[in-house]
Amino acid sequence: MSSEKDIAKVEEITEYKPALIKTLNFVALFLALVLIIVIYVPTIIWREEDQIRNEGRRRMLILNSVQKYYHQMTGKYESDPLTAMKVISAVRDSTRADSNFFGEQIIRLNSKKFKMNVPKNFYSNFDTTFAFSYIKKDTAIDTTYKVTKWNNELFSWDTVYILAERWRELESDSSYRGPLEVETSERVMENTYYLPYYLTEKFAYNPLTNEQFIIITDSQGYKIKDPLQGEYKENRYFFFTFKDTCFGWIENDQISWER
Repeated sequence: MSSEKDIAKVEEITEYKPALIKTLNFVALFLALVLIIVIYVPTIIWREEDQIRNEGRRRMLILNSVQKYYHQMTGKYESDPLTAMKVISAVRDSTRADSNFFGEQIIRLNSKKFKMNVPKNFYSNFDTTFAFSYIKKDTAIDTTYKVTKWNNELFSWDTVYILAERWRELESDSSYRGPLEVETSERVMENTYYLPYYLTEKFAYNPLTNEQFIIITDSQGYKIKDPLQGEYKENRYFFFTFKDTCFGWIENDQISWER
């Protein structure tokens, strides 16, 4: 009898074990997925928080540079960031199109006139401040002339080598004679170029709330403030929360988040 009972128990365990293993495997897989979500999803949210905060502060820095340029050319600050950016962009375009556009000038924008004291070649300052630069290797060809020049001390002709640009200036000088020979050489040099950059309306707005940045101006200077007050929260992936607070402020070129 005992042997028959033992056989029955073994058969019962054999029938029960596969179902138990399947259940345990399912539970293990579920817990592994939960662990991955708990570790990975917050990282994604934190990265997004950093990206938005960095973008918001970048826009505030752009507005800060705009205010400094605007004050440099008008002697005052502008509380409307859209107007300030349009005026600065108009000056950039004018100086790029006309090399004589500098000094006392008038910018007409939306039926308004802005008296400006424009620096010469302002577009270059604009590019170095806002635009993205890149290095490009260019091949330059130099042309050298071998000429002779009369030496009054030795009462003889000396042989000198002059670059083509210089020779054009001296060609009419009677103390020079030539050219005797012309030589060309190539050299590779690195030049800095700037991609086209435009101050679009998006820079005037908080990338999180899409509210316009606040600019306060008075006789003491200016202050750029983030319109966000308190804490911003937004649900993500059912169980997680995106959080952010005020990006900070810039007052008279003093940046709060760098202190």
